[in-house]
Amino acid sequence: MAVSGKRISREERRVAIERQLLEGAERLMADGASFTELSVERLAKEAGISRATFYIYFEDKGHLLRQLTGQAFADFTAAANNWWTVVDRHDPADTESSVRGIIAAFRDHQHLMNAVGEMASYTPGVADTLRSLMGSVITEVEGVIEAGKAAGIVRGDLPAHATATALSWMVERTCSQVIPGGDPQYDEDLARAMTEIVWSTLYLTPLET
Repeated sequence: MAVSGKRISREERRVAIERQLLEGAERLMADGASFTELSVERLAKEAGISRATFYIYFEDKGHLLRQLTGQAFADFTAAANNWWTVVDRHDPADTESSVRGIIAAFRDHQHLMNAVGEMASYTPGVADTLRSLMGSVITEVEGVIEAGKAAGIVRGDLPAHATATALSWMVERTCSQVIPGGDPQYDEDLARAMTEIVWSTLYLTPLET
C-alpha cells in the first residue's frame, strides 16, 4: 500500500487499520450492537478489510478491543495536552479547554468505552490495558502538579501522585457514568463543574466566575 507514491510501513498500516476498525465498531455499536455479539467477519466488513487481514494484525476480538482502547485514549490525551503542555501559563481557560476536549472525545467514543467497562469486569487483559492507560494519564497529571508546585502556582502541600490519581479517575469515571445515553447539552455543565473541581483542588488562586 502506498500514499502519494510513498510506501507505508507495516506499523503505519496497522494504525490505519485500527482506526478503520475503531470507526466501524463504533458505528455498529451506535446502531445497537454490543461488542460481544459482533463477529470478526462483521467488524472486518464494516471496516472495509478482509477477515484474513484482521488476523494478520490482531489475535482475536479481545486483542482488538485493547488496541482500540489505546486509540481512544490517544484522543483523550490529545485533548488533555491543551492543558498539560502550557501549565506554566496558569490560565483556567487552558484547563477548561482540556476538560471540554476530553468530554467531547469521550462522547465520540462512548460506545467503545461502554464495551471496555463491561469487558474489564471479566476479561483480565482488558482490565490491565485500562489500568495501564490510566497509569500513563496519572503520570502526566502528576508531572503537571509537580511542575506547578515548583513554579509556586500549585498548592505545595498536595501529595502529587495521590492527587493525580484521584483527579484522573474522577474524570474517567464521571464521563463513563454520565455521558453514555446522556443529553449532550449537559456536557456544558459537566465541563464547568469538572474544571472547577480540578482548578480548586490544585491552584492557590480561585477560579474566577
